[in-house]
Amino acid sequence: MRVLGVILLGCTLLLPAISSNSQSAEDHRHHYSEQAQSEPTDRRADPQCKYGGVYDRATGRCNCFDVACTHEAQPLPVCGSNGKKYPSRCAMKVAACLTQQPIHSVGHPPCDPSETGLDRCKYGGVYDAETGRCDCRRISCPHTLHPVCGSDRTQYDSECAMKVAACLTQQPIHSVGHPPCDSSDTDPIGEYCKSEEAKVISSSDSTDEYCKSEEAKEKAKDISSDAIVRLNFAGRFLADVSTYNNNRTNFNISTFDPQRDPEWNPKGTNDFRLVNCYVTQVCLADGTCSTLDKTVGKRIIGSDSTTTGKLVDLDTDDQTQSQIWGLQVGVDGFFKGDFTPRSFNHMHDACEGLKCPTVSGMTRFSAIFFSTLQNVQWVEESLSEHSEFVKQVMSLRCKPGFQLHIKLNVYNMIVVSESPDFPYGRVTGTIFAKVSETPHPYGPYNRMLWDPSGTGGRHVPFYVDSKRNKVVLDFANSMTFDIRGNVVGPSGGSLYLTQCKPLPKLTLCELLEEAYNLGQINLGRNDWFNVTAGIVELSVNPKAIESTQLVVIQQKTPTHCERLVEERQDGLFVQAIDDRVARKEPDEEWQMQFRTFRFGRLAKEVFIRPIQTRPNKTRQHAITIDSTEPSSDNGILTIKFKSEDPGEPRKEQQLDGQVYMYDIMAKMGDDGSEFTVLDLTVAVHLFSQYTFTEGEVTWYEHVYPIFQQYANLYPSMKQIINLASYDDVKWKMKLLKHALNLPEKDPNYMPVTRDLSKNKRRMILSWLDDPKLGTPTNTLEELKKTLQIALQIELSTIPPYLSALFSIKHGENIEVAALIKSVVVDEMKHMTLASNILNAIGGSPNLNISSIVPSYPGPLPGGANPGLVLKLAKCSLNQIRTVFQGIERPNCEMVDSDVVEYLRINKKRVMKYKSGKPEGNTVQDILKHCQKITSSTLTPQTIGAIYMIQILCPMAQLERNLQKNGNTLFTGDITKQITYRQWLGHYHDSPFAVSDFDSAVDAITIIASEGEGSDPCHPFDVETNKLSHYSKFAEMVHGRKLMETGQQNEPWAPYFENFTPCDEEVKSCKMTFGFVGRKVPFFEDGVWPTISNPRTKSYPPGSQARKYSDNFNMVYTGLLQCLHEAYNGAPQKLKCDCMGMMSSLTAWGKRLVQTPIDPNGDPEIGPNAAPTFEFTLLSTP
Repeated sequence: MRVLGVILLGCTLLLPAISSNSQSAEDHRHHYSEQAQSEPTDRRADPQCKYGGVYDRATGRCNCFDVACTHEAQPLPVCGSNGKKYPSRCAMKVAACLTQQPIHSVGHPPCDPSETGLDRCKYGGVYDAETGRCDCRRISCPHTLHPVCGSDRTQYDSECAMKVAACLTQQPIHSVGHPPCDSSDTDPIGEYCKSEEAKVISSSDSTDEYCKSEEAKEKAKDISSDAIVRLNFAGRFLADVSTYNNNRTNFNISTFDPQRDPEWNPKGTNDFRLVNCYVTQVCLADGTCSTLDKTVGKRIIGSDSTTTGKLVDLDTDDQTQSQIWGLQVGVDGFFKGDFTPRSFNHMHDACEGLKCPTVSGMTRFSAIFFSTLQNVQWVEESLSEHSEFVKQVMSLRCKPGFQLHIKLNVYNMIVVSESPDFPYGRVTGTIFAKVSETPHPYGPYNRMLWDPSGTGGRHVPFYVDSKRNKVVLDFANSMTFDIRGNVVGPSGGSLYLTQCKPLPKLTLCELLEEAYNLGQINLGRNDWFNVTAGIVELSVNPKAIESTQLVVIQQKTPTHCERLVEERQDGLFVQAIDDRVARKEPDEEWQMQFRTFRFGRLAKEVFIRPIQTRPNKTRQHAITIDSTEPSSDNGILTIKFKSEDPGEPRKEQQLDGQVYMYDIMAKMGDDGSEFTVLDLTVAVHLFSQYTFTEGEVTWYEHVYPIFQQYANLYPSMKQIINLASYDDVKWKMKLLKHALNLPEKDPNYMPVTRDLSKNKRRMILSWLDDPKLGTPTNTLEELKKTLQIALQIELSTIPPYLSALFSIKHGENIEVAALIKSVVVDEMKHMTLASNILNAIGGSPNLNISSIVPSYPGPLPGGANPGLVLKLAKCSLNQIRTVFQGIERPNCEMVDSDVVEYLRINKKRVMKYKSGKPEGNTVQDILKHCQKITSSTLTPQTIGAIYMIQILCPMAQLERNLQKNGNTLFTGDITKQITYRQWLGHYHDSPFAVSDFDSAVDAITIIASEGEGSDPCHPFDVETNKLSHYSKFAEMVHGRKLMETGQQNEPWAPYFENFTPCDEEVKSCKMTFGFVGRKVPFFEDGVWPTISNPRTKSYPPGSQARKYSDNFNMVYTGLLQCLHEAYNGAPQKLKCDCMGMMSSLTAWGKRLVQTPIDPNGDPEIGPNAAPTFEFTLLSTP
């Protein structure tokens, strides 16, 4: 999902193109060729070498002597998309290889810069010819926060961020002041609506001003209303779909694992765009087809550089009828219109060749989109003086019922991310101009040839032009291709279109006789397909075939013929006028229209009947078919539907509602034989009933579960807004309101997947008007779930620390290693204390399933420290600074909150339970302070804040409610818990049993204070004088010990940095601390050169690194299972079994980091392997 057009920000290398007046690309190719022959090189494939380049390890360059160039009998100069002129297409290909930049031909000299797109991007953007977008990655913004108000009524983090927004939107945005931003400062939407650009001239109803002119009325007389004119085009399409939502298991936010099943494009934006498409042929009303008309060669234009169409599934349970939303299509200098949202159809495997099994099904598949263009904007005084095709379209334009139909044939979608063609596919298309008083779902086509196997997919729509005595057949979706998308011509014999007379003794080959044979069909290769879009015309006698079944026959031998595609014997053809997929609410009534033809004529008295195929018939039906009437004289029939609440059948997967799918059965007349209409499936996503009370909507209870799911499934959106963060959502509420209020057909509509029910949308909009945070935990079960998340947070921090610890060489960086090891031991204690609290309230800690084991790189569970990415990497100052300190950073917004202040001041009192009960009522005191926390400090950003806000405060409320009736929250079996008796450390640093609220408070206080520290003004704990984890890491980063900078150290203080854990001073601290103590040295060469964020697949099967990694993961999984048993009633296992497994884990980890991935590698040079910390299912003997 994406709220606005997303441009992935990052670094890119921009290389200059080769000028035509410098050394030619052919000369460069010759030079590299000679070099290759004279110098032996180690040529290895490198993912950075694209466009035919081969990596040369000796020179570190991409050699281009193997660039495959098609032989050109007479090379002609071409204009490149980079604005340069090249002597031939081959030279252009070599230039693309040498520069490692995409270059394609935009025509022949003289070269017009406007054709290359180089002058399209403003506000710092650079046009990317491959994507058709403005690339804004050159704008680099510092990580500083100086908010400004933009003229678009949006608050930006800085002036630079506002410049990036102007580049992304290609709209002027200037500063109008500093926050708070007044929405009355400017009204860009209102101003835009008044502009000339916004005044769209629509032709779909033939009422525009042009059609009222006398000139238009005269032109309309020049052409018959029966005329059909068309243009064909070819090029590529971009389908950057997100793939996390392809798997049901990824929707549950409690078990989501970003590494479990991301599929082929987890960071997709759902963008769909036609790329580098050009008109290849036009066909006029008299049937004349031309490649010389002035329209040929014109670019197929569409969505601008910032707003693309969106390709989305109806639901994860129906991925075979994806729809295009918000796409615009047109011809440069002629027109542009909105593609009416339609789902694709007739998808099938179109790959042919021995290599087909080696590529993805997405690459093998072919499908079509058939739709109409609405809200057409015409360019007056366009090409009409020079183009007969344009003249005829303009003559048809003003006739009642004029319509532009569009057909897209998509195939050869590349889903391998390493390919330079990822994520693009190939497309040929046709735009028809015709007049019809009633809707035609398939444009001019009113008959159909089907695959005789009955599987659908390959099909040939056609129509008979009785005025021209022609039959027009569209073979586009019955073509076959190799794995590179090249057309594979029909093999095994010639193709013929024949009549199929109902004569029982007539063989297929006898249909090739002159009496039945309508002509040979000649299908060409790539050039032919690109020009014709697969459309073939044959001369026929319309009367002879007006009621006759047609069939395409392939003659294998003189006596052996086979049917390839055939019409139904009764000539029936049924298609949906409305889109075949729908999103509906409970208690809604709607209808879906279909149109029926019989041998191309409108068919009446045709009955159709939907048959539910999903869910199975044993499930309760929440959709009823209200009525179905047979087709009338115009061939149109209607099915009426009525819905009720489907309940929550997919609640466990956190999927809304249910998907209902129907096959369509049809028959001619009451006594006709019923059959299943091929490739006509109706699907409805019926949402569950949802209610809410305005004014009582909160972030935690209502909004967060929805937004967290979207944040998981569509990570590309995080560059615009982090939906999992309350603060980021609140910061960008205007943006969200705008996107949520857009029309559904708008490409920027939110959510892009169109899978949010109307009531949930209303709920979110009401919350945006009053963004209450609420309480994250209200019930005992919710508290148990939150404590399980806390357990997973503690677990997720240990692998990054261990990765760094294992990477330190023996005897090197001793003090840093000791500090990291002490943090690991503390984290194990924190994990144990969290388990003890969970046990104490009757819960069961869970460490025995793969979903609780985090994947790296990835975020902390539970939304802790949003923006932090946990990484597995060798020990380095950068890893310590960015990741380790990021994990343990204090919540500076909460340091003055009532709860933290209370715990800090009364820490001695609340911890007295070890030697006796504390004085006073801890529950009542803490609850009183929890209620005083303001909404701004309620957001649990850090780990400590989560323990305070999501665990401690709700726990106090639940305990207080139970105490009123003489009960308590703490009813768990204390013998299940881990104490100093099972711990190998010192007594004072050991976990302890949690038996009541006071001991739970002590456990939470220890976890929070040891990690982040209890006071940002004082890095040392007031009770133990120990440094917090954050402060320990700060010492490593600064290279010196922390000390109070009192009078004794004042002379040195100016030369050393002070301890400032918060970006800004939160209050006046009475004491100051600085890094003025003895050195804490760290040497990079004292660390093994391990790879970062390894996965099992990083190591070749059978290699030493793979064997060691597998052993490590088996021990790691066994350790987790051992801890699971220890935390659930067998505490003795911790000391008896788990501790030994920890020692084994360390031994395998140390061995792994000294193992080169390359069997012949040097461990001192690397790259070396590293632990992956993956959960492995252990086999049982």
